[in-house]
Amino acid sequence: MVSAVHSFDVPRPVAVVSVTGQGTALALRLTEALPESRAYVPSRHGFAVAMGAEPYTRLRDLFPRLWGQYRAIVCIMAAGIVVRCIAPLVRSKTQDPAVVVLDERGRFVISLLSGHVGGANRLAEVVADILGAQPVITTGSDVSRKPAVDVMAMETGLVMEDMTWAARVTTAVLDEEPFWVYDPDGRLARYRMALAGALWIEPAGGSPAPEAFHAAGVDPEMLPGLWVSEYEPPERYRAVVLRPRCLSVGVGCNRNTPAEEIVQAIRDVFRRYQLALSAVRTLASVDVKADEPGLQDAAGKLGWPMVFFPSETLRALRVPNPSPVVCRCIGVSSVCEAAALMAARNGLLIVEKQKTPNVTVAVAKDNSGS
Repeated sequence: MVSAVHSFDVPRPVAVVSVTGQGTALALRLTEALPESRAYVPSRHGFAVAMGAEPYTRLRDLFPRLWGQYRAIVCIMAAGIVVRCIAPLVRSKTQDPAVVVLDERGRFVISLLSGHVGGANRLAEVVADILGAQPVITTGSDVSRKPAVDVMAMETGLVMEDMTWAARVTTAVLDEEPFWVYDPDGRLARYRMALAGALWIEPAGGSPAPEAFHAAGVDPEMLPGLWVSEYEPPERYRAVVLRPRCLSVGVGCNRNTPAEEIVQAIRDVFRRYQLALSAVRTLASVDVKADEPGLQDAAGKLGWPMVFFPSETLRALRVPNPSPVVCRCIGVSSVCEAAALMAARNGLLIVEKQKTPNVTVAVAKDNSGS
């Protein structure tokens, strides 16, 4: 039986697919041990269907159905069969499920697809542990015991946003070749010793990124690297973007302001200050605006959770731009700045109140490091 530790760190749900009788017996054994797993077996294997397995008729038709439904697929069959079946479905390491292949005798377990981001490497190890088999892991970082870019991102809660230069930086890590790391908040600090070829760009006193690169003698338009920031990198930088979810957006609005106007106001502020919308964790306002449909719709359009804070909570906060007019209308001197600060744990206001005719926007950064 899979250990309690294993049960928490494998991708789930898991589909286990077999093609032979012996493979079906292995599939049933695995589904007993793997959390949130289900066996898919040829319809002729009635004994397995009677035990709860899902029957299928044509293997090539099965994989497209499983692809969007499961985070992991364990295939008990020849690797070549799997490659031919999944080839039309493969998109990217950030979207594809983990795919693991093992022989019907349960001797070797191969991590075939989405080893790091999808969790196939870990799943292969867990399946091998269950069966007493040999895991086969071929990703370079695992073989060389060096950190992979996608693993560093996952372990530090960062989102890989731009993959254009990921392969080049990964090769530089493995071969200890030069690459740069722009990480002003030290989110990758734990990896400094392991990243032997890294040139760490240290901004002094909040200096802009171009000045910091110039001071370090690094040309980011020629040499690729890792950009770890809520700010957008200059367009010509050869950057793998690792994005922290560290921003909270505070919003105030006039009654019945449409969602489109609120969204546009937020987008304009982020464009003006070169901030990334993907770094936002939450949208916030005051509780008297909780029934404002435009705010709720704007949060939905942007894909952010919406929080409303009690007026008395926001009233207690000191902000740089209080408004006597707002205080007379709703009883608090600040909505957007106070809500942004309250939503950002240990927050720092990085964009003070920005006004349009109907909307106010402020942005705060969570400085807790999470």
